[in-house]
Amino acid sequence: MTQTVDTAQGVAKGSPFGAPFDWVYVDDDFVRADDARVSVHASTLSYGTGTLEGIRACWNDDHQQLYLFEAEAHYRRLHDSARILGLELRPSVDELVETSAELLRRNDARCDTYLRPLLFLSGEVLPVRMHDIATRLSIAATPVAGDYANPAGVRCAVSSWRRTPDAVMPNRAKLIGGYVGPALAKTEAARAGYDEAILLTVDGYVAEGTTSNIFVRRGDTWLTPPATDDILEGITRRQVLQLLADARKPATQRRIHRSELYVADEILLCGTASLVVPVVEVDGRQVGDGRPGDDTLDLRRQLVEAARRDSFGHPEWTTPVY
Repeated sequence: MTQTVDTAQGVAKGSPFGAPFDWVYVDDDFVRADDARVSVHASTLSYGTGTLEGIRACWNDDHQQLYLFEAEAHYRRLHDSARILGLELRPSVDELVETSAELLRRNDARCDTYLRPLLFLSGEVLPVRMHDIATRLSIAATPVAGDYANPAGVRCAVSSWRRTPDAVMPNRAKLIGGYVGPALAKTEAARAGYDEAILLTVDGYVAEGTTSNIFVRRGDTWLTPPATDDILEGITRRQVLQLLADARKPATQRRIHRSELYVADEILLCGTASLVVPVVEVDGRQVGDGRPGDDTLDLRRQLVEAARRDSFGHPEWTTPVY
């Protein structure tokens, strides 16, 4: 039976996500979600020891097809994160993509869906370490009933919390424990009446949003922080760089001062969950004319169309499920 998204039930306040699907993947098997449990003594619960990914699957009603979006790139990054942490991830990228497609088929997912792969230390070990502890690989799926961030534009505050430097926590790995700082920044911004936070590096340069990379346009030039400024090397970031290059508007990767946010003509945030979202205000200062920029809207349109295969642009980014 097809599982549809019930937007009235199972959706947390302010969240686009519905109730998770029934089937999950855990260590070479598909099991019911109620049977997939982690001990309260697991290392990952105490110390955030592990890595994660977030992968979109987009439904095209005209095609009657669900498309995984950049699944290969996400699983390559999961392998890289595991290597950085010194963990073993046995399935290959291709095997993980096929496992994800099979999970979606078992759940008969025929709506936009968010996949959450996790590789974490599940062993019941009290001392803090990464070695000689049992690991677990899981993949869960959740229907998406709406937009993760307002596509009409978000208001941002520069957070008092700084982005953790790579010398403290490896930012090229998408770490479970790495989201405490962004979570604090998000709550700080929300309580001050903003939609999103922008984090700076320890030495005061623009790094990224709480779950997204940032691009800034000044005149005809698009800018984005370099990978060496403690950002996660985002997959959607790479897509935006490619789309700008396709449009002959290549972005420059360089350090960005906080004050440049205040004089920008256009700012966007991008990530797997949000795709591309315009920023219309930073710290009470209007971005451009206070409306979503043309380039930002065009980039969002192109990504949405690519994710659903509604265009001929970059079909290599998608994998059909059915």
